[in-house]
Amino acid sequence: MPATLFKSTLAASLAFCAALAASLPAVAVAAEPERTETVRFAKADLATADGAAKVYRAILQAANSACNASADDTDVRMRGPGPCVSLAVAAAVRKLDSPSLSQVYVAKNGIDRAQEFGVMNQVLSAKN
Repeated sequence: MPATLFKSTLAASLAFCAALAASLPAVAVAAEPERTETVRFAKADLATADGAAKVYRAILQAANSACNASADDTDVRMRGPGPCVSLAVAAAVRKLDSPSLSQVYVAKNGIDRAQEFGVMNQVLSAKN
């Protein structure tokens, strides 16, 4: 009887340790501090389509850097940016509240994605 109890306790302990070990990477990822990047540009850049495209490229580059991503990865080229980059770019475009920048965002990402990430309001106001 004591051998069976020992085996059951050992098996339960191993299962607990395995579950704990499996959860550690998720805890480590959640504990990482949020990274930020600063994009510098002149407000006049947002007045032209070329300037807005330049600012958009700078935002995308900063988002890739903050998210430890690369626009040169084959997966990114095939599927588009990951969730971190997508959220960061959309948040920056919304924060700047520029119709010309929002139009660049829609041209690069499509209307569906713009609606999904709340960028459409600036585009709609630019058309009125």
